[in-house]
Amino acid sequence: MADKQGDKRPCVWLIDDEERNHLALDERHGERFDIRHFYEPAELLAALEEERPDLILSDVFFLEPGRDEEGAALQAEAAAIRRKLADFAERYRGVYHPAGLELADKLRREYPGLTNVVYSNKAPLLLDKGGFSRITTAAGPVWIFKGYESVEAERLKINAVLQGAEHRKHYLRLKGLTVIVGLLAAAAGWVLGLVLSGGL
Repeated sequence: MADKQGDKRPCVWLIDDEERNHLALDERHGERFDIRHFYEPAELLAALEEERPDLILSDVFFLEPGRDEEGAALQAEAAAIRRKLADFAERYRGVYHPAGLELADKLRREYPGLTNVVYSNKAPLLLDKGGFSRITTAAGPVWIFKGYESVEAERLKINAVLQGAEHRKHYLRLKGLTVIVGLLAAAAGWVLGLVLSGGL
């Protein structure tokens, strides 16, 4: 499937057991990605026998068969916990200011070659409803949930960021060399044109 520019859209598979999450992904990203929907892991694994997507978005928790009533009760309890956390977060933000997030945003804008990773155990939950998004837009797509991630998980993220920064440096060097070679080729062509036309 192609986007408006005629390029092939990235193929993204979503595996999630809640229909509302599938509808939300279509609404938010349907124009950008070619999205395919799966509701249980076995269904996705069977599809992988035939083809490969560019990316899989995987939910974590799936309702056990025949436990709809318990699931509904737990979802209601989770909503109450989220409301309680939102109340606490509002009081917390009245005392603590997210200066580190402002720093991350400033570093991203004013020092584009500098690599920065937000490292916090409270910000994702307490910033506000868009806390996760604020961290991502201020610092970048990779951040570390301090104290909740294993040493191995933190190292994987740090190494991924360092590797991305190194690839970016190589790309910029290559781009610079390409521009220089292009200019030299144009100059050589111009000189050769003069020579062949008898202008030199």
